[in-house]
Amino acid sequence: MTGTVFLTDAPAASFNKKEKAFYFLCLLFFFAVYAPGISWLYNLCMWLIFVYSCSFNTPAQKWNILKMRPSMMVIITFFLFNCGSALLSDNLKEGISWAGIRISLFIFPLALGTVSISPQLKDRIILAFVTATGCAAILCLGYAIVRTANTGDWSLLYNDNLSDITHLQSIYFAMLINIALLGLGYLMIKKSALVNRNAWWVLVVFLPVHFLLASRIAIIFLYGFGFIFACYTMLYRKKWWQGFTLAAGLLTAASLLLLLFPKTINRFREISYTHFDYSSHAKESHYNAALTPEQWNGANIRIAVWQCAWTVIRRHPLLGTGLGDKMDELKKAYAEKGFYFGIQNNRNVHNTYLDVWMSLGIIGLLLFLAGFFIFPAAACMKTGDWFGLLLLACLFISLITESYLDRTVGNTMLAFFISFIASYKKPVLQAPAIGCP
Repeated sequence: MTGTVFLTDAPAASFNKKEKAFYFLCLLFFFAVYAPGISWLYNLCMWLIFVYSCSFNTPAQKWNILKMRPSMMVIITFFLFNCGSALLSDNLKEGISWAGIRISLFIFPLALGTVSISPQLKDRIILAFVTATGCAAILCLGYAIVRTANTGDWSLLYNDNLSDITHLQSIYFAMLINIALLGLGYLMIKKSALVNRNAWWVLVVFLPVHFLLASRIAIIFLYGFGFIFACYTMLYRKKWWQGFTLAAGLLTAASLLLLLFPKTINRFREISYTHFDYSSHAKESHYNAALTPEQWNGANIRIAVWQCAWTVIRRHPLLGTGLGDKMDELKKAYAEKGFYFGIQNNRNVHNTYLDVWMSLGIIGLLLFLAGFFIFPAAACMKTGDWFGLLLLACLFISLITESYLDRTVGNTMLAFFISFIASYKKPVLQAPAIGCP
């Protein structure tokens, strides 16, 4: 029908100029996320995607699509709630700053959330993300090896040092590798013509880099999911040999990586040292040094911060502290408990859910959970979208130990992937289907 730009499963050669342009914008956006020293580039790409999406359909058609996608409506409402909270904060300047960091929560739902992507383009965008993340992993590993060879300092192969060239913290890069591996697995399981059967060799790059990044939550998700999938393959699908091979392969890979790179295990040993003294002036532990019980470490720091955050939440349960006042109130709780380490190091909550509840109250938390997880998960279950469900699970778990909404890249990745999940689910409309390239 004239004017309809919803994609079909046509051969790649039939892609029109709009479709190709959108694909290359997404590819550029993914590479921009990892671009060394150009932190503004992925923000520019986000705005380009937004502007380009405006040419796909009319405002009225976009509004009709939004009404059929409650997750997008709720995320936009959540962002506006952030803006209102910022304006009502005593620390107005800080509030506006936090709201500005979260602008992608408004842009991507309006860009991706108001168009419809075909299964064919969906697969190409997933492959583009896998490709960009694979290139970034090779870049990080190569750069770290060169620096290690030049200095003799093996710690440059680990954690934030490994991802330093991309200006991404290791926790974010490890999460993105998890998503890339889910995407690669999805394409291989559906036997997409876009990937070769021998694409498993990519694991030779992804797994060592992922392990060296030493993100506990990312490692637990990846290997935990791999074990569950192996059990599912054996017990439910009755493919015993395939399931056993997968489980044995994961165990072998984990054992080999531990043998070659033992420093990562220090990140997990910290979990056994959860006791702390708020008044302690001890230094923070490091994976490259001996671990002792009296140190601050990733585990007991989080427990201390979470307890302080809970104190603030109990004082402001309904509407929170206000977006601009959250760190001021948290530091007051630090001071009350004598947690000088938290004050000196300006520690945030290290938990997205507690951060939202503390700053925006239970209303903000319910909006956040509904828009980012409950509605998207319901849509995925309704359509049998197991890839979308796994992506949501990866994001949900990742938010437990970090405040993603405190960083531009955290907001950008959350907004993009949640909006992407919505964009390839065709809305049931009375009017002709309108979509993106």
